[in-house]
Amino acid sequence: MLGIRERGRAGAGRGGGEAPGRGPEKRARTARDRPAGRWLWGVGTALLLLAVHSNWHLAAAAWLFPVFLLRYARLRPARHGLPRVGYALGLAQLVWLISTGMVFVPSVVAVFAVLAVVQTLPFAADRLVAARAGSVCSTLVFPVVLVCGEYLFTRLADFGDYGALGFTQHAFLPLVQLASVTGVYGVSFMVAWTASVAHWAWQRGFRWPEIRRGALVWAGVLALVLGAGGVRLVCCAPTTETVRVAGISAGRAAERATERALRTAGEELWRPRNLVRADPRRVRAALAPVTDDLVAATDREARAGARIVVWPETQVRVPADDRQRLLGRVAGIARKRQVYVNTAFALHIPRPPYVRNVAALVTPEGKVVWTYDKTHPTPMEPMTPGKGAVPVTGSPYGRLATVICYDADFPGLMRRAADQGTALIMVPANDWAGFESLHAQRAVFRSVEYGYAMVRQSVHGVATAVDHQGRIRGLADYFTADRQTLVAEVPVQPRTETLYSRTGDLFALLCTGGTLLVAALGVRGWRARAGAPGAGGERP
Repeated sequence: MLGIRERGRAGAGRGGGEAPGRGPEKRARTARDRPAGRWLWGVGTALLLLAVHSNWHLAAAAWLFPVFLLRYARLRPARHGLPRVGYALGLAQLVWLISTGMVFVPSVVAVFAVLAVVQTLPFAADRLVAARAGSVCSTLVFPVVLVCGEYLFTRLADFGDYGALGFTQHAFLPLVQLASVTGVYGVSFMVAWTASVAHWAWQRGFRWPEIRRGALVWAGVLALVLGAGGVRLVCCAPTTETVRVAGISAGRAAERATERALRTAGEELWRPRNLVRADPRRVRAALAPVTDDLVAATDREARAGARIVVWPETQVRVPADDRQRLLGRVAGIARKRQVYVNTAFALHIPRPPYVRNVAALVTPEGKVVWTYDKTHPTPMEPMTPGKGAVPVTGSPYGRLATVICYDADFPGLMRRAADQGTALIMVPANDWAGFESLHAQRAVFRSVEYGYAMVRQSVHGVATAVDHQGRIRGLADYFTADRQTLVAEVPVQPRTETLYSRTGDLFALLCTGGTLLVAALGVRGWRARAGAPGAGGERP
């Protein structure tokens, strides 16, 4: 701290020049800082790459990387340090895009470049505003601005809630319960605040008399959050009454047979436009292996005792003329076995964009009670979005609802299911290698936020069944089995009321207000320094 105060007084003149007689000393001190800066940046960046929510991420790294990058930014002049922090965050986004295979989608790359800039802002706020304050309250600047950035990105980018730091803690259930109050943003806040407090203590040499009050406040809040989460897990545990749910995907042999048939047709039938114009008999024969396999799997799991069966997203492809034939086959099984079947398929239609991504629920009476179009197609899906009305229906196992895959990344849409009293939401999904675990882990937060169970059947990914507190009740990895089948006993109970489902993003909005206050304080401080006699130079 002594060095920081000395450098803060060393500025002279509005041009940013050095005080007379202090130039050599300042240059020597800056030279000594460079080696420390390099290792701080290197360690922080390495931990950041491990913290990026991916198939290899380490939850502990998310708590640690900000400590080193905050320290680095404080020790370097802002005009040098902050861009390098931004480079680290941009590198992390690039690695994530490469690992998930989305680096070849220009719109996605552009959005994540913006996200890297947004993620740099909390470090800038800490460096330019919090660095000039001495109290423990300054530790709140970093997490408040971080949550604000996450929230505004979710609201404005129309790309779901990607980039939220809290998702890295999906397995830390006592902490995850905080999402029932604040959404994922509260978890992000606690992780970021912990890093900010650790840096604040480091800045003071971890001298207990200086950091005691701040450390005790932080420890008390964290203990309260984890304690309350533990109590919620124990005292609000799910009921022991359950319903057997099966998530099914067609076997790999059936997938290979359909792929071979589409290739040998020689007309690129995998393209929706070509498929709807091809000979219907050839198309039907090419698509039959996957369709027949999934229908047979539906009957098999129903005979084995499943009362609800969930299909994956778009593994089945159906020409519009064959839609009723398919649903009729499923209805026969549903009536015979007294089972609910949430079918999902790509429906090929004769007009642009030539395909719809739909889910249709067939009841034990053989009736189709909804046909839902995906509300949020991914940037890779050239299709017309659905209207955003989440369908809900009653059943002996509680109120059932559905959305499709990427829809679950939009908290506002998922709230519509909660508003209608959903007890179990079914999510047909379709992922890919490199991305197989991410959506499944994020689903934990949606269940905790809104108090309903979720069955997410993901072909080419990890299928999961999650209860209302985020416990994994069943899991099936497509890449470790010839035939992916998820079987789980899901609690039968009404939706658990949560504060988050009532107040929405109130916590994030409060952090947004706090960010405006931080910005106002920063501007006022800058004006005060600019107007002071002899002001100049940059306080590192």
